[in-house]
Amino acid sequence: MEKHDKIVITLALLGVAVIVIKLIGSITGYDLIDMAVNATRPADAGGWPAGTH
Repeated sequence: MEKHDKIVITLALLGVAVIVIKLIGSITGYDLIDMAVNATRPADAGGWPAGTH
């Protein structure tokens, strides 16, 4: 297996993982990716600094 094949397989698996996460989220009624992003945000009331937008 060449390096290119491994990269393509890795990207395909990541794509499948995102689809599975979105599917589970839609079944449970939660946006799991959005929840994960919100969990990494700073705890202060302003959220992300305005300079990052």
